[in-house]
Amino acid sequence: MYLLDTNIFLELLLEQQKAESVRRFLTTIELNDLFMSDFTLHSIGIVLFRLGKHTHFQKFVDDTLIKGGIRVLTLTP
Repeated sequence: MYLLDTNIFLELLLEQQKAESVRRFLTTIELNDLFMSDFTLHSIGIVLFRLGKHTHFQKFVDDTLIKGGIRVLTLTP
């Protein structure tokens, strides 16, 4: 089980310096072993919307949550 942070996804979505490393990681792990917090999901949405990348967020949700099987966890204090 892996809990992925906002920056992991943003690295790939924004094609930053370590995007290829993230891509390799995501292709070697079973997607049903990957999780993100609801805070991570909302943070990614905020960043992408501020950058005017609304369609990127819609595609991200479709690819990771709907089709990909990555699950969202609600973390309590």
